[in-house]
Amino acid sequence: MTNKKTEQAKKIIDRISRIEGQIKGIKKMVESKTECVDVITQINAARQALAMLGIELLKNDFICKKESNIEIDEKYLKTLFKIK
Repeated sequence: MTNKKTEQAKKIIDRISRIEGQIKGIKKMVESKTECVDVITQINAARQALAMLGIELLKNDFICKKESNIEIDEKYLKTLFKIK
């Protein structure tokens, strides 16, 4: 793995760790009977974070560009993940 790929992989793993923390936080909120609106706000934030993770994976050649040099437009990726 090249140095750039290693750096990209670390960023992806760090992002996944943050999402994992968000999900654990949501679980704690439910367990402590936090107001539903607050829980839903955190769920929406986690959904957005997951969508951005998907964009990063695709954009950084982890999946789609593996065997070709096709440039993937970030605006198109946001459309795929329904992000504004």
